[in-house]
Amino acid sequence: MQFTATLIAASALVAGVTADYATVKADVQKIQTDVAKLYQSLKDTSGTNYSEALAIDSAAKALVKDINTANTDANAVSSVTATQANALISILSNTYTNVSAAAQRLIALEPAFKKLGVAGIAKTDTNNVASATKTFGATLVSKAPAASKSSASALAAKYNKALASAVAAYACD
Repeated sequence: MQFTATLIAASALVAGVTADYATVKADVQKIQTDVAKLYQSLKDTSGTNYSEALAIDSAAKALVKDINTANTDANAVSSVTATQANALISILSNTYTNVSAAAQRLIALEPAFKKLGVAGIAKTDTNNVASATKTFGATLVSKAPAASKSSASALAAKYNKALASAVAAYACD
């Protein structure tokens, strides 16, 4: 009887860890969608329209919220397997293309946003995205097993570098 209770408790613990990983994976997929939406909003604007700027601001805020949620969920996971870590790295590697393009587009839009009077909002959003991304990246690197840690760390550094360039473009706004 005690063996059965121990087995059930162990199964529940394993299921809890798996559910936590599944939650983090779903969070990362949501981030991927958010980044695509933000990039599309940036790509579609000339930077001279308030409603387009508002759409970008809303997309950036949604992204920050979802990154922060993902960070909270990732902190709740005690560990991940190399396979799980590599799955997250794969999703985030694919997402990086849009992150890099969004950062470059933000840089290109800075003069137009300044002229429109929304560069300060863009600066705040850019700083918030960069900060949340840096924190989440550090959390994911800390959770990665040894076999995946260098790949996770390198990807986090790429994200941080791309976003730092956008932050720098708005430093004087």
